[in-house]
Amino acid sequence: MRPGLVPWALSGGAAVSVGFARFGYALILPAMQTDLHLNYAEAGWLNTANSLGYLLGALLTIYFVSKLGNRTLFTGGVILTTLSLLANGMTHDFQFLTLFRFLAGFGAAGTFICGGVLSGVLGTRAIVIFFSGGGIGMLLTGAVLPWMFSHAGAPAWPLAWLAIGAICIPLSMAAAMAARTITEPSTPGRTASWPWRHCAPELIAYFFFGLGYIAYMTFMIAWVKHHTVDPTRVASTTSVMWVILGAMTLVAPVLWQRLFNGRRNGKPMGAALLVLALGAALPLTMPNQGGIWLSALLVGGSVFMVPSAVTGFIKSNLPVPAWGNAMAVATSLFAIGQTIGPVACGWISDQTGSLSIGLAASAAVLLLAALLALYQKPLELIPTLAKAE
Repeated sequence: MRPGLVPWALSGGAAVSVGFARFGYALILPAMQTDLHLNYAEAGWLNTANSLGYLLGALLTIYFVSKLGNRTLFTGGVILTTLSLLANGMTHDFQFLTLFRFLAGFGAAGTFICGGVLSGVLGTRAIVIFFSGGGIGMLLTGAVLPWMFSHAGAPAWPLAWLAIGAICIPLSMAAAMAARTITEPSTPGRTASWPWRHCAPELIAYFFFGLGYIAYMTFMIAWVKHHTVDPTRVASTTSVMWVILGAMTLVAPVLWQRLFNGRRNGKPMGAALLVLALGAALPLTMPNQGGIWLSALLVGGSVFMVPSAVTGFIKSNLPVPAWGNAMAVATSLFAIGQTIGPVACGWISDQTGSLSIGLAASAAVLLLAALLALYQKPLELIPTLAKAE
């Protein structure tokens, strides 16, 4: 594989683990709710099951990354995620759907964490390329799925999962091939200590990011469906929204390049979270088509920049042997927030009878995350660390 293609091929792992496995669910969710008669809490639980799998995968990565290496965990994760997506389309049983969503999240953790570490070996540009790969999945699902459901109806949701799984097969193969060409950053049996307490603002902000953003990505399509006056325009509105989201994630690395380059503090993450919070709140204050599409523009242009910022912070502040462990710890905190987010937003919406209130709470959490991230300093500027050195 040509060196210039490696970051793009590796980004297929982000497309599978996030663009399809996590965000594709938001487009399929309304059809599953209708066909399976799910309430918001049950719909949120399926995404929470995915997040629980992601959390377990992240916790196990902390332990196994120094033993098995990033390349092995990345490849195994992307294969498991692809198989789980195919399995989602082969059952209508709620318990089996919960299991397959869990397994998809479990595999996605290793893919996302270790893919971020491997991209860090290639450089800052490769980091943002890898994470923006999630936009590939969003772009493709947004261009196709709303129209498919418009013509075939809610019972077509199993076909949607099978189609997504089929697309993920070549993406997984390309990502696994790319991973093999990258030098393994971890040394088997060796880990490096790192000052996690001094990374607290960045890490806690990442937890709140997981808590807040996932509610928007899970329920926004359902919100759009309920707030579109003309039923015949639901497919076009949701399709354009998701295509904008996906396209903006691919453009985002260029837009954020100047802010991200050379910065070792929390400003890149804080700035991305501020834009994300604004985008998440916008439809609630502008409940029309313009507000929806502008929201997609802001969210798509910032959502994958948050994990890119965390990875860049770790890469620029910590020794190479600590990257895998630090990324796994950060992602575990993110996964805890992501696990709570969907079911909490669903519960709030069920209790208040308004999905808008649940989404407003998630936007407020994202704003809090932004303020926390802005407090993060480069590690060499922290007095206790400087004295220790």
